Amino acid sequence: MSTKTDLGAGVPMDTIAVTGGTGHLGRELVALLKTTYRVRVLTRKPRTDEDVDWVRGDLATGEGLEQLVSGAQVLLHAATMSPAAQRGYLLPSDFWHSPPDVDVDGTARLLEESAKAGVRHFAYISIVGVDQPVGPYLRLKHTAEELVSVADVPWSIMRATQFHWLLDRMLGKASRLPVLPLPTSLPTQPVDAGDFARYVVECLEEGPGGLRTDFGGPEVLTFAEVVRQWQRARGRSRRVVTVPAPRRLTRIATQITCPQGRRGSTTWSEWLRTHPAE
Repeated sequence: MSTKTDLGAGVPMDTIAVTGGTGHLGRELVALLKTTYRVRVLTRKPRTDEDVDWVRGDLATGEGLEQLVSGAQVLLHAATMSPAAQRGYLLPSDFWHSPPDVDVDGTARLLEESAKAGVRHFAYISIVGVDQPVGPYLRLKHTAEELVSVADVPWSIMRATQFHWLLDRMLGKASRLPVLPLPTSLPTQPVDAGDFARYVVECLEEGPGGLRTDFGGPEVLTFAEVVRQWQRARGRSRRVVTVPAPRRLTRIATQITCPQGRRGSTTWSEWLRTHPAE
């Protein structure tokens, strides 16, 4: 295994500690990183990949965090907790509450342990538009960004737009209804997790850089276009009923796109062709 050093930042990257390494994005990140670096991943369940150092632990309780960061030069914090994303649809309670155990409390614990261990780069994965947060989950992500930005550890924050897999999951759940009531004019910019993972690794190798350029997919689409392509790829034919989008909702949707940011290369239709339904 080689050790890379960024000449500008002067941060040697030998051991990279990762949270969220078993999720959709995390698996892409670990696959890229483990070919060059020693990768240590926090997990609540035993794993079998022998190319990775697995640390049994839990961000919500603090278990295993000291072991995770010990001797690591870089901490890549990709873990998050969104009940709505996990289930694939929103409940009324999601508009009032989101659990802070991972995104706020866990981030604070990680920052404390990283500072004590002398970690030289704390890299946090976030979401485009959280500096104007709407809803409990995005407010938690914004709070976590603020914690990172004032911590005693050099840092970077990398934001992405909505991932393809999440949009696919949500449409799959919604298609159980006989019709799809959707604000079809709203914009969205879905992005491939693999494209974003390559950007994250690029940022890690450049060293701490503060708030990095937002990253999104190659296209800004309307929901009507998203659903049309999805139904064609998935062989569905649900009738779409257009729901008027209030001006405020349109503004919010626009804020979580980044047409002027960095863009991936994998389009929504290309991703659908190469990824079977969950």
